[in-house]
Formats: sequence, structure tokens, C-alpha cells
Amino acid sequence: MQAFGSNQQRLLRIGILLAVLLASALIGQLERLAHPWLTLWPSLVALVMVFAWRSAFIGLLAGAVCGSLLLQKGHPLDTLTGLVAYQLLPIFQSPWKLSAIAFTLILGGFVSLLEAGGGLQALVRRMLGAGRAPAKRMQCTVFGFGLLVFFDGLANTMLIGRLLRGAADRCGVSRVKLAYLADATGSAVACLAFVSTWIAFQLSMIREGYAAVGREVGAYGLFFQSLPMNFYCWFALVMALVCVLRSFNPGPMGRFEDAAGKQVPEEEPAESSAGETHWWRAIAPILVVTLSIPLISYGIGAESFWPFSLAKFAEAYAVAESLVPSILVASSVIGSLVAAVLLLTSRTGGAAQVVPVFFTGVRDLLGPVAILLAAWMLGGVISALGAAEVLGHLLQGNLAPQFLPLVIFAVGSLISFSTGTSWGTMGVLMPLAIPVVFHLTGSLPDAECDRLIVAAIGAVFSGAVFGDHCSPFSDTTIVASIAAGVEPLDHVRTQLPFALLTALVACLFGFLPLGWGVPAWVCLLVGSLSLILLPNVWRKRVAG
Repeated sequence: MQAFGSNQQRLLRIGILLAVLLASALIGQLERLAHPWLTLWPSLVALVMVFAWRSAFIGLLAGAVCGSLLLQKGHPLDTLTGLVAYQLLPIFQSPWKLSAIAFTLILGGFVSLLEAGGGLQALVRRMLGAGRAPAKRMQCTVFGFGLLVFFDGLANTMLIGRLLRGAADRCGVSRVKLAYLADATGSAVACLAFVSTWIAFQLSMIREGYAAVGREVGAYGLFFQSLPMNFYCWFALVMALVCVLRSFNPGPMGRFEDAAGKQVPEEEPAESSAGETHWWRAIAPILVVTLSIPLISYGIGAESFWPFSLAKFAEAYAVAESLVPSILVASSVIGSLVAAVLLLTSRTGGAAQVVPVFFTGVRDLLGPVAILLAAWMLGGVISALGAAEVLGHLLQGNLAPQFLPLVIFAVGSLISFSTGTSWGTMGVLMPLAIPVVFHLTGSLPDAECDRLIVAAIGAVFSGAVFGDHCSPFSDTTIVASIAAGVEPLDHVRTQLPFALLTALVACLFGFLPLGWGVPAWVCLLVGSLSLILLPNVWRKRVAG
């Protein structure tokens, strides 16, 4: 019966895909000038197919194919040749995009080398100490480890769950709390980090948004400017800390924590650390990758290394902006070489092990690279169809520009929760959001327009991570639950109250006042204080 149901679902999905392609071929024969709403069709198709197939790659690729059908007036052969000639091949002619692909793949190998070296496991044991650790110390260790493994959200959740679920049981911490802390830190930290498996995709989406309005942009600079405005990610980390330090467990989480505290097993003898890898073997490669990017940028952009000043560093970074993709590749190569040498010299490694381990990590990121290619193709057809201008005309007069950050975050949250993909959300929304802001803020001063564009970028990132945290369809949600040894549904039920409260604070104290000119640091401060005080309000409400 289960196989029959699976076959039925597969046939239904294929039927939906064929129906969408046929509808696109028919729609492509209509005159776009007479029906401007048609330009939004590829984005709608991408959303529907991501939801139907539970696959960001298939959804984004289907949207790109349907967009090409519109561009080629429904002719199948012209559609395929046009998609390859005008959307796919230009990707491999762009040094920037090739560097983004190389960086993503190499960093996957780096993560695999780092895990195989055993230093991360040794670091966890050192942080926890011998024997049983108090519950709060255990949770602080999970949070700290989540910040340390900043370079990949999925690797974060897998490592934390695998390494710490036994320790969580010994410390009276529920497995669902472990899954929540791993999930809360994983995507949020990876989205904020300037060195991660996400950064190439994020920078690419910023560039796609600007390409839709015919502009070149320093994507890394805009990414840094948007960091203080990525409210959901910052507030998710604050919420996790409040959960740990103030024992704030709303909803079902409280019941799981009470049960775990009553079922602490007998203390097990401390594992012998003889022969284990030293923890510095994990820290050293991470520091190399992290520090090599600013150092290489400074070396390229500065006329002389000494004397050093922050102003000189900023100028050097601006000069090296165009070389950022190559710098990212160089840093990932250097970090991987250091990790490989340390693995070779460790007790757990060997010369025959390094290459297979590295390419295992590369293979694991082929899927994300495929999503990146599909997102670039969808962005290309959206730009060619002029969808952003149409959407801007529809919104003009109906939406004040000041509400754009809030609306973009809300739309991104809805998309990411419904589809379960943060990258798919960015791929659909960023090429639309940036041009719409340009269109709606054309009459505003340049400084105000620039501010709202940066706010929109932060809102897209925040909305994308919301679904990554709590959607039952998200790969991160599923991996976090499996790694921690809990049912995915239990993880969703216990994490959802935290995600919804965080999103509410991001709306009320973040994106809404930000749109009306309140500085980002004020929004961050007020929002963080509200989260810190939230347990008091919550307990009074429950007691009343």
C-alpha cells in the first residue's frame, strides 16, 4: 500500500508538471503587452512546483523552462535551445559565477576533512568535561558549538545531533531541545557568516536582483550592509540564548523538558581520551579560512601592509571587491590544504583517506550547486520578461515604500514555510524584490532608496531562514530531527512556537520601524530586549 501511495504521488507530480508546461506553452502564444501579468507566471510556477515536488531544484528549473516558453512564444524546440543558449551557457562564461560554484564545492570538501579529523569531537568533549554536565552547561555547549560551525547550516545540525545526543540524555536535556538549538543556530549562523556554503548563493542572488535592473553591484559590500537588518536570524540566536539561560520553554517543549529531567540515566564512566585527536586540529583550519579572506583582500587592495588602520582596511576591501569570488576560492583552498595536512598527521587519518574524504564532501554539495544553477536560470528569464517592472506597477499607489521590508519578510516567510527551502525562496524572491524597490522608490532621495534596498535584502534572507527553521518540508528541519534522534513532527511542534515568536518580534520591532527610518541598531536593541523580557510576560500570562 505504501508503494502504491508513493507511485500515485509520483504520477500526480508528473501530471502537475506536464499540465504546467502545457499551460505555459499556451500562455506563451498570448501577447505579453496585452497581458502583463504573464510575466509573473514563471515565479508562480516555481513556487507551485517546489511545493508539489518538495524539491527546490525541480521547482526553480520548472520555472525557468516555463519562462523560456513564454519568451519563445510556446515553441518547444526554441524553448530548449533558448534556455541553453541564453540562460545556461552564459553562467559558464561568467568568471564570477564559476568562482561561486568552485568555492561552494571546495568548502564542502573542507567541511568533510574537518569532520574526519576528529578535532570537533574532541572540542565537544573538552567543553562538556568528564562525566555528567549540568543541563544548562550542556545547552550552552550546544549553542557555542553551533556558533563555531558557522560554515554550513546542514553540517552544523548533523554534527551537533550526532555528537551530543548521548550527552543530552546524560544531562537531562530533551532530544527535541537539542534539535531546536542545533536548528536555530545552523541556518541563522550560516546566513549571517561571511564565509559559508551559503555566501556564494546569497551574493549571486543579490547580483541577479541588480542585473534585473541593468546594474552592476558590489554584492559583498551590500551583504555586509544588510547584516544588521537580517532581523530574524539575529533574533533567532537571541531567542535560543533566552531559551537556555532563562529556561524559557513555551508550548510542547516544556513537557518534553520536564520528562527528560525526570529520566536522567545513571552516570556513565567518562570516556578515555587516550589517543583522541586534539581539539586545536578543528580550530586551526577554521581560523585559516576565516582570517585568510580579509588578509588576502587587504594584501590585494592596500598599497602597503603597514601602517594598518581601519580606514585603510576599508579602502583596500573596496578595491578588492571585484576579486571577492577568487578570494573566496583561494581561502577555501588554503583552508582545505591545512585541514588535509592535519588529517594526515592525526591518529585517525592517512594519506589514502584524505582524497576520498575531500571528494565525499564535494559530492555532498553537488545538489546545492544544481539549485544554484537553476536559480540563476530562473533569474535570467524573470529579468528577460520584465517581471519586476510589472510587479512594481501593480504595487505602485497600493503600497507605501516604507512597508516594503515588512511585506518582503512576510512573503518570504510564507514561501519558505510552504516550500521548505531557503535557497528556493531566495532564488524566487530576490530577483523580484530588489527591482520592485527600485521601481517604488524612484521618486525618493538616493540615500533613502539605497537604505530600503539593503533592508529588502535583509528581509529576503530573514524570510528564507524562517521556513528553514520550522517548515515540516525543510531538509534542515528533517536532518536536525534525525540527527538528534527525534520524530520530525515532534521537532516541528516544539520549534514552531520559538520561530513564530521570533518572527513576530522581527516584524514589530525590526522590519516595520526599519521601513520608516528607525536605525537598524535601535531595532536590534529593542527587539533583543523584548525577547529577554518575554519569559516574564509569558509566565504571568500562563499563571493568570
